[in-house]
Amino acid sequence: MIFGMRELLKKLLQIEDTPERTALAFSIGIFLGFSPFLGLHTLTGLAIAFLFRLNRLAILVGVWTNTPWWLVPYYTLATWLGMWVVRFRIDWATLEGMFQLGKEKGFLTSEFWMQIASQWGLLVSFLTGSLILALLFSLIAYPLSLRGIRFYRSQKAKGREQRA
Repeated sequence: MIFGMRELLKKLLQIEDTPERTALAFSIGIFLGFSPFLGLHTLTGLAIAFLFRLNRLAILVGVWTNTPWWLVPYYTLATWLGMWVVRFRIDWATLEGMFQLGKEKGFLTSEFWMQIASQWGLLVSFLTGSLILALLFSLIAYPLSLRGIRFYRSQKAKGREQRA
């Protein structure tokens, strides 16, 4: 998995587009990858790339930075942040009851999801927190990736000049 991401990052650096457009596409991908719309990240990224004529690879590299290993810790932190922002509180007994129901009846049963749905504040917290973090990460990703792309291209140009 790490090797695949390294290869994608190398390809990101070699995209034949302006550094600004490449960094923009990457940062949009970062936003989408960390957004609350689980399961739609890749399709949404491809649709945005098509609609705005952005580089698909740059968006997908950004989208795929949120790997399955990060999902549970990230969305837990995002929900906690959202709970803090919207001032939603839930007691541990309610949480334990929901997860006990999931363990007993199954996490994919309608009974479990009805219990989750009854806690609207939890959903609002999840959406709020993950949107805030996704925006923050994308705003950080743009200048960092722009700097990295420009640095890579300048080093590549210096290497060509030295060989010539």
